[in-house]
Amino acid sequence: MRSLLPMFDDGFFGSNALDSFFDDFAPASAVKIPKVDIEELKDHYEIKADLPGFTKDEVNITYVNDVLTIEAKKDESKETKDEDRHFLKRERVASAFRRQFAVKGIKKEDIKADLKDGILTISLPKVEQEVEKAPYHIQIG
Repeated sequence: MRSLLPMFDDGFFGSNALDSFFDDFAPASAVKIPKVDIEELKDHYEIKADLPGFTKDEVNITYVNDVLTIEAKKDESKETKDEDRHFLKRERVASAFRRQFAVKGIKKEDIKADLKDGILTISLPKVEQEVEKAPYHIQIG
């Protein structure tokens, strides 16, 4: 699993209890990076990311030069010219994020992704490792 390490982490020690406490005080324009679970299975890695409110058209996944990138962009703020509306608080704004992971030994043509009920699941099949064979001895004639 050492080949699947986040390139950009949530901090030196990862997330902690204070992170969720301060989320309530973050401005509406603050970018919240989705948390992910990464599991190594026998023949593949599986990544699950929380993406509530995103549709598959708003999510982009790429795999280039052994780097898996998950990007999402959403614009919930629609401009209105209605003069009768007087917002006391407005929290629905545009948001975007990007997470990247260095991943080696993946069959890129077999990567699969699914977004269901706000959870993005990505399956990254491993390249089969060649079993090291005993050296073949060549006779000198």
